[in-house]
Amino acid sequence: MYLILFLLTFGLPWLPSNAFGQPSIKVSYGSLGLSQVVLPLGVHSGIFKKNNVDAQAVYIAGRSVLALTSGEVKFGFMGGPPAILARLGGTDIVILAGLNKLDQILVSVPSVNKAEDLIGKRGGISRFGTTSDYGIRLGLKRMNLVPQKDVAIVQVGDTNARIGALISGAIHVATLNAGEEATVKKAGLKVLADNSDIPFPGNTIVTTDSYIKSNKQNVKQFVRSLVDIIKFVKTRPEQTKQFLAAFYREQDRSTLESRYKTMYEMFPDYPYITKESIEGVIGTLREDGKLKAGVDVNQFLDSSFMKEIESESR
Repeated sequence: MYLILFLLTFGLPWLPSNAFGQPSIKVSYGSLGLSQVVLPLGVHSGIFKKNNVDAQAVYIAGRSVLALTSGEVKFGFMGGPPAILARLGGTDIVILAGLNKLDQILVSVPSVNKAEDLIGKRGGISRFGTTSDYGIRLGLKRMNLVPQKDVAIVQVGDTNARIGALISGAIHVATLNAGEEATVKKAGLKVLADNSDIPFPGNTIVTTDSYIKSNKQNVKQFVRSLVDIIKFVKTRPEQTKQFLAAFYREQDRSTLESRYKTMYEMFPDYPYITKESIEGVIGTLREDGKLKAGVDVNQFLDSSFMKEIESESR
């Protein structure tokens, strides 16, 4: 029923189309967090089609890397760690743009008041190796707790699954995307720490070197669309809120305002991923003993398209 209402309200933005003579391309997003929901917003608003990119937003949780390397999708919105680990593992995945902050909050059950209360308890993430996994580890370390020693880390699932596990008492702490504060409070849970400012590639927009070689113009127009989506969010607040209300099935005005404010503040006009944020992942891998040899950070990035678009916009 919700899906029918959504489609009646906003049309059918995810159905295949060749209206501009361009082949339809699938673009994946693996999180319902605001940093990745900009993708379906861009499809719904027609921004991709305006730039002659016939994109379909496909929600793929847990297998974004496989979908990209198999050619099932041409671009992906995913956390930085999976993209970096995939490159280290021999794939040709490359980061085009993204965010340089973790943009996560650490949420706990009401009985947890301080770090020591978490000792011997369970923390929930979506899957090992994802941004939520790195996020909880970084958050616990910030509180002088040792992940998997002081606090056990278990795989739970997406945002709704983690909230449900917290409410049921199956876990005691979890990482959630920034912007979920209102939802957390409505559920009777507690924001234990705001880790949104930790330098980290919390969200990246990726493709493959092989796709770039044969589709440079399409890649450029895709990155241009991303810049245009950010502009849309910042200049069309009511339309953005209408989309968020339908997407999240949320009509509470204060929750929508909170989500919109977070999304507005989240993205710079030109979302470059920096070498410093990539080093945040590399450093964690070294600390965990998963990486010993030196790594050239440049191999993970291709900022040329973003630079070109920024230059043309000035």
